[in-house]
Amino acid sequence: MGKPEATSMKYELVSPENFTDAHRSFIDTFRRSIDVLSSQIDVIAGAKDIHSRHLIATDAYARLVGLAKGADVTGRLDCEMPCEGTARFADCHIREDRELLSHRDADSTKSILKVYEYSDGLKALVFDKFVMKHDASHSILGIIYQAHEVDVSHLFALLPNYALEFGSGSLEKAHLDEIIGRANLTEYEYEVGFLIAMNWSVGQISRFMNRYRPTANPRVADTIYKCKDRICEKLGIDDCRVPVLREKLLQFGIHRKMPRSFFHRILGSRQL
Repeated sequence: MGKPEATSMKYELVSPENFTDAHRSFIDTFRRSIDVLSSQIDVIAGAKDIHSRHLIATDAYARLVGLAKGADVTGRLDCEMPCEGTARFADCHIREDRELLSHRDADSTKSILKVYEYSDGLKALVFDKFVMKHDASHSILGIIYQAHEVDVSHLFALLPNYALEFGSGSLEKAHLDEIIGRANLTEYEYEVGFLIAMNWSVGQISRFMNRYRPTANPRVADTIYKCKDRICEKLGIDDCRVPVLREKLLQFGIHRKMPRSFFHRILGSRQL
């Protein structure tokens, strides 16, 4: 279930009704592999078509969404799952899938932290998604997903007010070249912008960054204000007051795309 091998060619999206015999054989082979995997270990994994309808799922995924067996998931959209958390955010899942597929790049991937009320309680799961490619026909048949649980307390330890501000939902890992409002922020600017969107004060941000991103000269409130002004300049915002910038950043959805370093920390990495 690893990342697909690199390829530079753009692949074509193919709907199930247009599957060839070769496509169907490929799906059947993948389904048998998933069935064997599901019978031996408790792994959350599966695949969807390009319209986000489930093609295959393990029994562990089925139980997560309130069903008994992986076969019960086949043919369903997320909005049709018994699990209230999955059904509630179905539109969000479709948007994530479409963003991944829109590049028609067989190497595209996404990592998303989902904090939902699943069928067996509140959980934090990291879903890794990548395209399901059929190399022989240069086709993309859908999306393969796999997931693992992380301690939800790691999120709340890093961002204690996240649930209060935004509730449950999905947090995607931002790319290094993430574009916010047509502006390519540096990694540091993105981190500061994200924390502004979290409704942190400049004092809180400077203390946090000094702890996790120490520099020779410790940051003070003025350091963060200068960074805030650079972000405003890149975004073309004339009114650089923090509340104005925060509102703009929320409009761009930065609160749903977590900086990579923060994401790794929640997963237990020492990178931050």
